[in-house]
This record gives sequence, structure tokens and C-alpha cells, in this order.
Amino acid sequence: MSNSIETTVTTSVTHDGQTITTTTTKTTVRPVLAKQRTLAAAVAAASTAAPLVDKRVGDLIQAGVGKHVTLIGFPYDIGVARNGGRVGARDGPAAFFKLVRERRTGTAVNPELGVDLTTLGVGSLGLIEEGLSLEDAHAKLAAAVKQVLDAGSIPFVVGGGNDQSYPNASALLSHLDGTNSSIGVINIDAHLDVRPRDAQNQVHSGTPFRQLLEDERFIHGQSQSAATAPNFVEFAAQGSQCAQSHADFVTDSGGAIVWLDAVQESVSAKACFVDTLNGMGGDRLFVSFDLDSVHGGDAPGVSCPSPMGLSARDALEICFESGKNPRVALFDLSELNPQIEEYRTARLTAMMFHYFLCGVASRV
Repeated sequence: MSNSIETTVTTSVTHDGQTITTTTTKTTVRPVLAKQRTLAAAVAAASTAAPLVDKRVGDLIQAGVGKHVTLIGFPYDIGVARNGGRVGARDGPAAFFKLVRERRTGTAVNPELGVDLTTLGVGSLGLIEEGLSLEDAHAKLAAAVKQVLDAGSIPFVVGGGNDQSYPNASALLSHLDGTNSSIGVINIDAHLDVRPRDAQNQVHSGTPFRQLLEDERFIHGQSQSAATAPNFVEFAAQGSQCAQSHADFVTDSGGAIVWLDAVQESVSAKACFVDTLNGMGGDRLFVSFDLDSVHGGDAPGVSCPSPMGLSARDALEICFESGKNPRVALFDLSELNPQIEEYRTARLTAMMFHYFLCGVASRV
């Protein structure tokens, strides 16, 4: 904007019958107001300042095993098909990685929580090889999870069918083989997932925790006072979706069930989860989170959505508290099904990873 004003004055004079016209231009310099000077200085400073930095979680992920947390994708839903469920969870890990990397979900520094994730080493082993039989895929997954655990990193596994949870737990048991350490497992799920194998004696998405409860390595390491410090807990299970015989199997095997109504009647799902986690037996804990435990309004893109369940906020807070707890050594997410709903639920899982990292950052 110019600081001068030009004024043109035209004067006409008549003399002896002739009209003489004179044009005069006057230039006036106006003062620059203090506000204008301040604005001009700010614009000039902005033009020379460094660009704003907006790092995201995806910017922190490096290939290979991370120092603190390592992602693994399990792109299989064969177990869901064997269990009679709706397939599509095989595409869950790819949808998750897309939200984390391409859509850049989750800030690297969370100013609300006061957490700086740039202090973490976050790695990724990518997706387990596709096109295998379910049994071979489970073996590959268990090997990858053990590799991460042996390196001192926390595996964060994204599925895929919930059948992934037994290979994950098995890897933790193998990692601790030869030590005096035991494990505790909490399954956050609308279902108990302790069904028997199918007619062909095959495992499926409904069997992972029956497999765990029948594993001699887990039985040997169970707390001697299971009633007060259980090594296995079903959390936010929904009685309308769980058979009595399955509930009996859990409790007869020394496990405990925290039903959804007990969670909702507590002060908060977060408080209930923290109390449950702190009261569990096991030197190292595995938190398994089936997305169908979340209300279908918040997580419609799952194989078996429910009209009731945990809220999205509950899920995020549970992930934060899991990451924060120093006993938690392993976390998995199951049943993300983008064929049913692609964006909202995948975004929730990406935010759950973000909150888990925030929890881990608060303990390192």
C-alpha cells in the first residue's frame, strides 16, 4: 500500500472571451500508522522464518524393529470364515497403515496430553506374507512377534481375524521360556473366544483363548491365587453373545470375566480397566483388543458389530493405559473389516495406536 496521496485540481479562467484551463497535481505524503508498521514487520518476519513443523506418527515409523514399539500386520481372515463370520478383515492391516502413513493420523507431539512421541523408536515389519495357509501364517506371525520381543521392543499387531491372538500369546510364552516369568492375558472383546475347534479340528477366530487356556506353558505359569489375581481376564464381554458353557470354561480354567454391565456401572471404563490390569497375575502382560467390543456406532467396520459396547473414548483411554503400564509387553488389534466400513473404523484404530504410543512415551 502506498504512503502518498495525489490530488488533481483543475482551474478555468475566462479573459477577453478566451477560457484558459490550468491543471495542478499535488502530492501529499501521509504518515504510516504504528499498526501498519507492525503488520508490515510481521509479514516480513514470516517470510524469512522457518516453515511450521507438523510431524505425525507416520513420520516416526522406520523399517525394521523399533527400539520401543514395532508394528506387524496380519492380513488374514481365513479363521473368520471358518467360524462362520463375515470376511474382509484380511484388508484391515492395509487400511490401518493407510490411515497412519498416507492420511497422517495422530500428531507426533500431542499438546493436549503433553506427550512427545519423537522420543520413541517406532519400527514396522510390515505385513506377514500373504497367500499362506492359516496354520503357516500363524507360524510366521509367532516368529515375527518373538523376534520383536527378543529385541526388547513391544509388538503392536494389527489384524486380521482374532485367531491371531493365540500365536501372539504363544510368542510371548516362547520369549519367556527358560525364565521364571509368567504371563497374564486380558481379552477386551464382546465374545469370550473359547470355542472348540471346528469339525475338521481346525482353529478359527473363535478358538484363540481356549488354545491359550489349554497351553501347558500358560497353565504352569498361572497364579496360585487365581480368584484374586487371575492370569486370564475377559473384559467387557457381552452376555447376549456368550454361551454359558463358554463362560463356565473360562472360570473353570482359572480365568475371570468382567462383563460389560460391570464396566459400565463402574466410575469409568478406564478406571475399571486400570483396576483389572493392576489386579492381574503375570510378570508380563498381553492386551488383546477385539474391535467388536466397541459400540457399532463408533466402530461399524468390524466383522460382528454390536448395538452396545465400549465407546471410542473408552477404547482410546484403554490403549493409553495399556501403553503406560510397564508390565504390558504385547498388544494386538483384531477384526478391522474395511469391506464393511472403510474409513471411520480404520481411523479409530490409527488413533488407538497413537494413544498406545502416548502411553508408552509416558513410561520411557
